[in-house]
Order: sequence, then C-alpha cells, then structure tokens
Amino acid sequence: MQWFLPAWRDGFYRARVISIKQINANTLNITLSTEDKWPVHQAGQHLALTVDVHGKLTTRVFTIASGARRHSTDNEIRLVLRVKENGALTPYLRSLKTNQWINISAPKGSFQLPTDKPVLMVAGGSGITPFIAMLEDYLALQDTTASPLPDIHLLHYAKQDEHLLLDELSKIASAVSNFSFRILTRERDGDVSQHLPLFKSYQWMVCGPQSLYESVSQYATSHHITVESEHFAALSPIISNSASKQTLSLHHDNTVLNVNNQQTLLEQLQQANIPVNFGCGMGICHQCQCVKKQGVVRDVRTGELSDNAEELIQLCVSQAVTNLELQS
Repeated sequence: MQWFLPAWRDGFYRARVISIKQINANTLNITLSTEDKWPVHQAGQHLALTVDVHGKLTTRVFTIASGARRHSTDNEIRLVLRVKENGALTPYLRSLKTNQWINISAPKGSFQLPTDKPVLMVAGGSGITPFIAMLEDYLALQDTTASPLPDIHLLHYAKQDEHLLLDELSKIASAVSNFSFRILTRERDGDVSQHLPLFKSYQWMVCGPQSLYESVSQYATSHHITVESEHFAALSPIISNSASKQTLSLHHDNTVLNVNNQQTLLEQLQQANIPVNFGCGMGICHQCQCVKKQGVVRDVRTGELSDNAEELIQLCVSQAVTNLELQS
C-alpha cells in the first residue's frame, strides 16, 4: 500500500509538505496539502502531527494556523510552531522536504470564535496561532456578510522582538475597522491583568502558557467573566486531597506495580519502563487512551473523579485515587 500511497498508515490521514519557511531562529511556518478525505476543520482547532523519527513514530499536537476558508479554496493548511532544540519531534521538522508525505489526525477541539458578541483575544507567544486562523476567516466573512461583525481586540504578549505574524495582524487591522491589537511585553507593559478592565463586557479567549491563563482566569473569576481557553503547556496537576502521599496498586495488562496518588499514571508507567503509547502529554491527542476496568481516577485538569465502572481514560491526565486495573 505504501508503494502506491507513501506514508500511508491505517488510522491516519496523509498530508504533503508544500513549503517550510523559517520565520525566526526557532519558529517554522509549514504549509501542508491535505488529502481530499481529511475532515473540514474550524478555525481554532488543532491536529496531531506524526513523523517517523529514526524509525519511531513520534507525535505532537499543533494548532492549525490557517482558516477553513483557505482550506476550502486550495486544500492547504499551515502550522506555525516553535522548535524546541531538545524536543522529540520539532527539531526534525526542519529537515522535512517539499512533497514529502507525513501523517496528521483529524482536526480536534472546540476553541472557536463566537460571532454574536465582542471578543477579547489574549495570546502568549505562539498562542497567537488559533487567533490568526480565526481572524483569517473573520476577514473573509467581512467580505460576504452585510451585517456588522462584533468588535475584536487582541492582546499579544511575547518577549521583545519575538511577536509572531505582525504583518498579517496589521493587514487584517487595516482591512477591518472593528479589529485592533496591541503588542505587549511583560517587562514593558506589566501583567496582563492591568489591561483587562476595559473589556469586561467582552467574551474572553486566551491561548498561551499556563501563567498567562492563570492571570486572566483569576481576574475573570473575581469579576464573574467567562473565559474560553486553549493551553499548549501541560496544566499543573491537582494534588490529591489526601494529606499524605498514598501508595496504590495498579494492574496494567500483565504487570502489577505500585503507584502514588500525586503523579499522573503516564509519568509513573514511564518511570517503571513500561511501554505505553503517548503523544502530547496534555490530554489533547488521546494516544495514551486505555480501558480502566475498575477503580477511580482523578482528572488533573479539572479535579473530577471518575466512577468505578469500566471506561476509557487518558493516562497523561489521570491520577490514581484507588487501586486500579487497566487494559491497553
């Protein structure tokens, strides 16, 4: 099958590399052409990208940095991503070749732009990517609707001289009167909370590191404002309510080991050198799903407890609360 369809793998979609451009020293812009059966995405969604690295399939999750309108026109999407020099995947993406075939997942996520109220976007670093996709479709919608679109204001935080896609933001701002943006750095402009009071009547959306989300969330909570968020850094786990660290029993396929109630199951299985599938490590790509036959786990993102019944769980965002039996 791969002789006729390079990079074909059961359960994946194929995409062909159209171009790779270096935006700056550690940021790539990768344009992909998707195969026709790839599902239509919505601006703000993400996908899992899988590449063969030294004979091992390696997967990471990236936000799609282009709108649905572009894909419907030319069947292309783009990714704008930071290269982590010691990362398992991103350094190798520099070596992708034009016309090379790679694997992608279906688009996932519900981080989407509301069109019935004014919106405040808060981006940190490469957290600009879902917003640039939304704004691309917002600009296209401006040309096809007679009704006025809601106001959008963007606060874009990054280190000095590391803000991304400024030319595109300026182009959109010049074409759409009700879109505006500010370029901010923490050193010069202070914490994001200082810039939020003007936007209490807006719908808030935030994408960026956990520290940025926490600042926005704390202010929003105190003023009863709803925040839609998309994280690209693993969330801090909610530690067990137990006053002390507990040791519990985990039956995983044919292996029995002791686990604690304060680390994720994925972390502890890796520490025990038990081979498990995983990708993003933050609950997005679902590669580490397995069946919990019995026992209770806590979701580290929300603190929510499962029941004791059989169900699918994700190892990377689950902590043991009771003794567990898992099946791959």
